[in-house]
Amino acid sequence: MNSIKIKTSLLLLSISATLLNANCLQLPTDLEVGECYEKEGSTNLAQAAYERAILADDDNVKARLKLAALYASMQMKKQADALLVNVNDTQLTPAQRTSLATLKRTEAESLSTFKARVSLDFGYDTNINISPISDDLVSTIVDSETATLFTRFKVNLSYLHDLSASGGWFLRTDANLYYQNNPSAHFYDAAYGRVYAGGGYRGSNFSLYLPLFYDRLHYLERDLLQEAGLRPNLDIQLSSGFILNVNAMYSARRYIQKSDQLRDDDIAGAGAALFWLDGKDMAYIKTRYENYSGVNGNAVAFTDKSMYYGMFGGIYSIEDVADLRLNYQFRYGDFEKVAAGEREDSNHDLKFALERDLIKQLRLRAQYRYVANISNYELAEYTKNEVMLGIIYNY
Repeated sequence: MNSIKIKTSLLLLSISATLLNANCLQLPTDLEVGECYEKEGSTNLAQAAYERAILADDDNVKARLKLAALYASMQMKKQADALLVNVNDTQLTPAQRTSLATLKRTEAESLSTFKARVSLDFGYDTNINISPISDDLVSTIVDSETATLFTRFKVNLSYLHDLSASGGWFLRTDANLYYQNNPSAHFYDAAYGRVYAGGGYRGSNFSLYLPLFYDRLHYLERDLLQEAGLRPNLDIQLSSGFILNVNAMYSARRYIQKSDQLRDDDIAGAGAALFWLDGKDMAYIKTRYENYSGVNGNAVAFTDKSMYYGMFGGIYSIEDVADLRLNYQFRYGDFEKVAAGEREDSNHDLKFALERDLIKQLRLRAQYRYVANISNYELAEYTKNEVMLGIIYNY
């Protein structure tokens, strides 16, 4: 009797499994079939379904990520890394792409990785008096808003060199160059460069980078300032799609001309960010704190201050038509009280952009930006609108 019961139970389990598998097979795509099998715990069947999805469409990014995560759970690391090599991340900055490659070890075939991004934009700014580099650099004399057309050229480079084929210690350098020409307001032309250089270490799911940096700015028709400091970064891969970033910064900002040197300050800051990546789509949320301390006290009004930032945004791919970018930043400024009075600022900075591939690695971009600074100090209030059209080359 017991033997009959056992055989009956096994038969019922077999029928149930067959029915579940049949339900999965009724789904319209191999990707959905794989997801169904994975939920049931049928790992081998899920693997086969994801592999069929990729064979049918080599650019099926979601299937690649699903299969890579499945391979990783099955301790098939080489297969997982091979899949992640082809995930499209050209929409990210060179620094972000290098960080992602480091975390996911997608450059295992080579000890070195080089990423580059070059952009050329043409636009119109309703208030060029507010610097495109930093609104800390407002001209000392602002009688009214100045509108102008502009041409903007940017280069971002990132180079990484592993010290061994198995990973571990690495050397890395990042460089950012910026030039803006304003045909009807050359007083506000700007040329800026920053270089990061340092070393770090990557583990199985994290990357620590400790760079020194130096930057220099030509603005307001003079060599205005230079800055040097340290900016450590820690990236932690929480899962196949989520990355946590924790960073800190200390720098000494020094003005070059004697007439500006009372504005010298030291800056200390810390921040955190969470990134979500799913093929061509990406989203982030960030927070940051910065403290500015004048080397000469508050010799120039409102030099000493604390800044609190909250930021979110992302990239959404609209089928094969275009990519929509959204970036919003809120900043609250708490300034040290001076003889001129007290000051508190609330700053809103919003950007919308549409990007579309023209040919491989070459993109067309249209962008709108709106900035508003609300302050109880009347001279610090302003708004700024900026529209531009440009091209981007990713390498």
